[in-house]
Amino acid sequence: MSLIFLWRRIHLGRNPLARGWDRIEAAILVGGVVTALLGVPLAAAAGSEAYATMMARSALETATRHSTTAFLLEDAPPARVGLDGIPSAETASVAARWALPDGSFREARVTADLGASTGDSVTVWLDESDAVVDPPVMPLDATSTGIGVGVGVWLIAVTLLAAGYLLARQLLNRARAAAWDREWERFGQDSRS
Repeated sequence: MSLIFLWRRIHLGRNPLARGWDRIEAAILVGGVVTALLGVPLAAAAGSEAYATMMARSALETATRHSTTAFLLEDAPPARVGLDGIPSAETASVAARWALPDGSFREARVTADLGASTGDSVTVWLDESDAVVDPPVMPLDATSTGIGVGVGVWLIAVTLLAAGYLLARQLLNRARAAAWDREWERFGQDSRS
C-alpha cells in the first residue's frame, strides 16, 4: 500500500513540465525503495545464517568446555578509577591455581579484574585437555550476532542504494543543466532573428 502511495506521490503522469530526466529520476527512486524492501528478506537470511553458525559453535563449545574455580596466586594491578568515580572494567593476566578432576593442581595465568587480590576466586574455562580457553559462546551472543549481521547487511545495502541514487541524481542534474543551457542558447538565437 505504501509503494502505491509513493509512486503516486512521485509519478509525474502527463505533466507537461515534467522532463524525461525527471521521469528517469522518479523511476530510479522507486526502484531503489523497492530494492531496499526486497533486501529485507535477504538481510534476514544472512542474519539467520550467522545466528545458526553461532548457535552451532555455542553447542560445540558448551559440550567441550567446562568451568572451574581458580584462586589467584598474586595481586592484580590496582583498579583504575575514571573521572566519574567509576572503576574501569579492565582485566589483567594474573597467576592462579585450580584443582583438576583427578585431584592434581594446575597453575597458569588467567584473566582477573584489576584490583583483585591474592586468594580471590575467578572462574576459569578449560577444554577437554584442561588447558585454559575462552568461555563458550552463549546463545545470547548468537542472537545478538544474528541481529547485528541482518541489520548490518540491510544498512549497507540501503547505504549503497542511497549513494547510487544520489550519484544518478547528480548526473541527471548535470544533464538537466546542459539541456537548460542549450534551450537558453536556442532562445537567444531565435530572439535575435
